[in-house]
Formats: sequence, C-alpha cells, structure tokens
Amino acid sequence: MRWVFEGDGWLTKFLENNDLNMKESLKQLWETLEWRKSSGINEIREDNIRMEYINDGLMYPRGRDVDGKTVFIFRSKLYVRGTRNLDDLKKCFLYWIERIIREANDDLVTIVFDLTDAGLSNVDMDYTKYIINTFKNYYPCSLNYILIYDLPWILNATFQIIKKLLPAKAVDRLRNISSKNIREYIDDDNMPRSWGGKDDYVFQFVPERRKSMELPLTQNGIQNGILSKKVRLDWVLLAFTVHHPPLI
Repeated sequence: MRWVFEGDGWLTKFLENNDLNMKESLKQLWETLEWRKSSGINEIREDNIRMEYINDGLMYPRGRDVDGKTVFIFRSKLYVRGTRNLDDLKKCFLYWIERIIREANDDLVTIVFDLTDAGLSNVDMDYTKYIINTFKNYYPCSLNYILIYDLPWILNATFQIIKKLLPAKAVDRLRNISSKNIREYIDDDNMPRSWGGKDDYVFQFVPERRKSMELPLTQNGIQNGILSKKVRLDWVLLAFTVHHPPLI
C-alpha cells in the first residue's frame, strides 16, 4: 500500500479512469490493493523471478517516445506459445511494470508490441489478455500509447480481438504502426536500428537500484504539495467503507 502514499499520481489516475466518480474510483482502488496483496506485488524482486526469461530480452524498457515517456518493448518473435511457464512470464511482466513505474515516478508508459517476423505461434492470447486486463484493472490511465509495430496480415484478426478487449480510453491510445509512420511516436535517436532508427542497443540486464519509498513530511503534513499520509490513509479507509459497508 506504500505506493498510495508516495504522491497524488496514483489516486488521480483512479479518479480520471472513472470520470471523477468517487465511489467507482474507491472501489477500483480497493480491488487494486487486494490484488497487490494477494499477488505479492511488493515482494517481486530479481531474486525470485525467472531471470532467464528476463535475460532473453523478450521484453524490456528502452528509450523514450516523442512525449518523453518510457518505451516498453515486447519482442514477439522471441516467444513461442507453450514453450515457457505462463505464471513465470506474468511475474516477469509485473517486475518490469513495477520497475518502470518506480523509475519514471509514476509517469505514463508506451508499450510497443514488435511483431516483426512474428506468426501465429508467437501470439499467446492468454498472456496478451493478462497484460491488457492488468493495465485495465490495476494500472489505470498509465499508458501513453499502445503501438503495434509491423503487424503481419495473418495476425489482423488477433489485432481486432485485442482492440475489443481494451477499454474505450485505451483504444484511443492504440496505434497500428509501421516504418512509414513510427517517427510520429518515436524519434530516430530512440528508435532501434531494426526499426530504421539510430539506436544500436543490444539488451543487457542491469539490476535495479531501489530507493527508499518513504517521504519526509513537514509540520502541516505536506511535502512539496503532496498530501499527507494521514489524508491518504483516510482515502484508503473510505475505500474500505465503500467496498465493505457496515452490517448495521
């Protein structure tokens, strides 16, 4: 629950996602807190995930989009459906998302599904649905763009299925792109050479430097315009009250 106390960003995202409907925002917040606890999100670390999946470079953050948001790349051709443990893959995905959000100070993320040379065997709908539903339910309003790069015609039907799974606000962020228009979203300096850019980066895992998540408070409970922990805790307690109303 500590991420609730770090700034206004997370709480604002829940409100924005629910069109400022306080009851729905509180309900989603509480469900997210329950999910984070049951999934052990705060305990996911480099020493308890499948590092061979990480080191294979199936997914990793690299560079920025034109809006300055972190780009998170999925290299579809490196994954063959049924050859990896799905639960371990999910945990690796959660590791990267949590790390990216920490390092970006809760800023938005742009996901790029790189489908270059991918075929039907490289698409796992169960894993794709998990990624989409995780963002939809537990990381609201966290995506700047969802970019589908170099979509083969054979996967057009899959793209339409993915589109239908997305909430309306996320569909507005979805783009089917190619080498012809990718520069509208990622400039040459941040674009891999395989996409026609100048970045010749080859993925190599670098361990995360974790920072203390505690914020010092001033006398009136506000630090740099951030709400006090007490106010934030009241928000969470209110969420509990809405989600679990008293019996009498």
